[in-house]
Amino acid sequence: METLEICGIEVEIERKKIKNLRMYVHPPYGNVTISAPLKMSDETIIRFVTSKIDWIEKHQSKFQKQKSKACHYTNGDEINIWGKKYPLTIIPSETKSFIVSGDNALLLIDESSTFEQREKVVNVWYKNQLEPIMLETAKRWENIIGVKASSYIIRNMHTRWGSCNTSTKRICINLQLAKKSPEFLEYVVIHELCHLLEGSHNEVFKSYMDKYLPDWRALRKKLNEEPIGTF
Repeated sequence: METLEICGIEVEIERKKIKNLRMYVHPPYGNVTISAPLKMSDETIIRFVTSKIDWIEKHQSKFQKQKSKACHYTNGDEINIWGKKYPLTIIPSETKSFIVSGDNALLLIDESSTFEQREKVVNVWYKNQLEPIMLETAKRWENIIGVKASSYIIRNMHTRWGSCNTSTKRICINLQLAKKSPEFLEYVVIHELCHLLEGSHNEVFKSYMDKYLPDWRALRKKLNEEPIGTF
């Protein structure tokens, strides 16, 4: 992996055995990465990025605005749980716990605790909520599709909703899906299970997605309208 500064923007470049250059602006921070053919010159990459500066800055600005709305774990913030917003109340406590009571989210924690400490408590709760629903959804769709993953793990990922290692058949699901409507968890689970039939995102893969989840394109578009990690 190499890095170039182009028009004041730091761009990470990974060279691969591909024919065409691909550029990505990643949420939530707007970092720019490029996958480039092995023999493509730096000059060609620089010209391409320079021609797309307006597009890059537009997306970075969008992510920055959405990031500013993110939860900071203070009183009055809103937390998403399965697609519904809950106002957050911080309750000073020597013990640490997160509770949903009616239409309110309560975080019991030391008043002097840091953002990271508060986030950790909430993320443990998210994982406990997500895991049984993820496993039930996965088992149901494994039977329908006729495949079986070797294992499922939950991770707090910044750039992907899920991943599938086709060699080990291990599927990873993003913790952030506990914040979204359950239909999106189902979409990601089906997506990753279909990779056990076809590893790439080619037409064969898309045909499997069309077969098992005909409206998957609309779900993908809706899910990706907000950066991963926003609340």
